[in-house]
Amino acid sequence: MSTINTASSEETAIARRIASQIGETILNRQFFSFWATDSWRPSVNLYETRTAFLVCADIAGMDKNDIHVRVEKNHLIIRGKRECPMPTGRDRTVAVHLMEIDHGVFGRSVEIPANVEEQQISAHYESGMLWITLPKRRG
Repeated sequence: MSTINTASSEETAIARRIASQIGETILNRQFFSFWATDSWRPSVNLYETRTAFLVCADIAGMDKNDIHVRVEKNHLIIRGKRECPMPTGRDRTVAVHLMEIDHGVFGRSVEIPANVEEQQISAHYESGMLWITLPKRRG
C-alpha cells in the first residue's frame, strides 16, 4: 500500500500566492524593460573604415530625444520608443485598415570590437537614420 502526501490548505495557498506573484512579475511590462514583448528591431548596418566602425540604425520618424545610446561591457546599446504614426487634423475619428510600420519600445545591441575608443564615440540623427561613430584606437 502506498502513501500519498497531500499539501495542507495553508501550503497550497502559499504556493498559489507565489505562483501568482511570479506570473504578475513576468507579465508586468517593467520586467521586460529592455526587450519588451511587443518590441521591434530596427535594421542596423555595421561598416568599417580605416579609422572607425560606423553603425547605422533605421529609426525613421523618431524624435532624437527618444533615442538613448550607451556602451556597456563591449556592447553598444541603442534603445528608444517610436510612437505609432497617426493622421493629424480636426477629424479625430480614424479607422485603421492596414498597419505595417513598426512602433513601440525597441532595443538593439551591437558588439563593439575591443580596439574602440569608447570615450570618443559620437552619434548624429539624420534623415531617419541614427549614425554612431566608433573611432578605432591608434596603435
